[in-house]
Amino acid sequence: MSAEALVNQTSGTAGLSNQMLPVDPFRSLYVHFGMLLGVDDFQTLDAYHRGKMWYHNAWLHGQGVVWGLDVSLPQRESEDTDEVAFLGEVKVTPGLAMDAVGRELLLEQAACLNLAAWYEANQDDVAVQQAVTHDEETGDVIFDAHVTLEFHSCLTRQVPALSESCDASSTSTAYSRVVETVKVYLRAGEYQASSVTEYHRLNVLFGLQEAREDDDGNVLDSDAEVLQAKAQIMAAEEQQKAALCQKWFTHFAVLDGMDIRPQTNLDTSQFGSFPQQPPCKVLLANLQGLRLHKQQQSWQLIDGVVDPFVRPYLLPTSTLQRLLCGSCHSPQTAEPSLPEVPDDDAGGPRIDAQSVAMQGSEHINMQVVGSPLMKASVDAKGISVTAFDTRDGWVNCDIKTVSYNSSENRLQIELRDAPAGVLVRLIVKGTGGTPILGRNRIPLAGGIDSPAGSVFQGNDFIYMFKTRSGS
Repeated sequence: MSAEALVNQTSGTAGLSNQMLPVDPFRSLYVHFGMLLGVDDFQTLDAYHRGKMWYHNAWLHGQGVVWGLDVSLPQRESEDTDEVAFLGEVKVTPGLAMDAVGRELLLEQAACLNLAAWYEANQDDVAVQQAVTHDEETGDVIFDAHVTLEFHSCLTRQVPALSESCDASSTSTAYSRVVETVKVYLRAGEYQASSVTEYHRLNVLFGLQEAREDDDGNVLDSDAEVLQAKAQIMAAEEQQKAALCQKWFTHFAVLDGMDIRPQTNLDTSQFGSFPQQPPCKVLLANLQGLRLHKQQQSWQLIDGVVDPFVRPYLLPTSTLQRLLCGSCHSPQTAEPSLPEVPDDDAGGPRIDAQSVAMQGSEHINMQVVGSPLMKASVDAKGISVTAFDTRDGWVNCDIKTVSYNSSENRLQIELRDAPAGVLVRLIVKGTGGTPILGRNRIPLAGGIDSPAGSVFQGNDFIYMFKTRSGS
């Protein structure tokens, strides 16, 4: 069971009994002179315009909050002390949202829900029991929850109506209006968002998502193409980058668009070709660490945090225009991590020599620029570390582990022991039989100032440094 707060109430309304007004965006009324119009005709006329708007909203705008709908746990200050106490309610302010089938969800007045009453009514529910933990010392119950907004319909305005066709003497009443309203739901546990992301290639191109890998740690072919395109853009001259961005943006938008399918059965619902099937939930906030303390046979809220930043949101087109125009006149500053590489370079990753640093006595860190590394190729076989000792000459340093932090694009080498000499020579291979590869499957191109590398043969990154001051 989920607690709900029905809002936007209109006097004299009744539930629509889970019925839905017809939605048909691709069938309209064809009127001709002398045509006899019946109930079905008016429903077809209404369903066409309603369906067109919702279909447009669903596919071209998506779901999200438009304005308002702030979620809070109201508090009040004590008159006798400066202490602040929770009122024990979840409050949602008025606002507008749009769900996954394009319906506008308007909350016209604030909605409040009593947490103690909610817990009393739902504590035996399986989902609540799975979310709740008990503090054995205090007897408090602690749990997370989430708040959603969902579409709801009500019938209103009763008018006289014929109870039977062609029988004017027998009349009754029937509802003549449908009110579109909303329900606010509180459910136990944090909201579990879908792991499926539309336009995945574009998200990888713009650095919003990581490339997908198979079980062996190899980048999927579809995502490897995106990484190669991204490397090409980064390696291009400044005046060519905009055109390349547009080219690859269009390319991957087409491929992503062809992969999108409605998450519904086309044969079973009037929403069959919509992105999702009703009912659709719009997440407003997660409630974290809610703690209820029992005092005098009633539960009191004593702690909890609201996280509204998990909600989806929609920005007006005019706002997006202004934001995009703002970038046109911003000063163009070169990113320090992007090297000026030769025009014929294939786009392999490079290492910034200035970032090489000895951390402690056994760790060597360095920054990778350009294409991220393919984890499966990051191995001690592709790296050589030697130290020069004035008595024994060059001595190999045993490598314990080699790790790669993909979020920071940093490579780290852990040695088994501290280098035997002061002078250390580091070689990260882009040549030979075991080169370090980028996710675009192109060998390491060396350092920032190294010559161009090809898709088959890169360059070794070679660097010498002293571990401490001395000869």
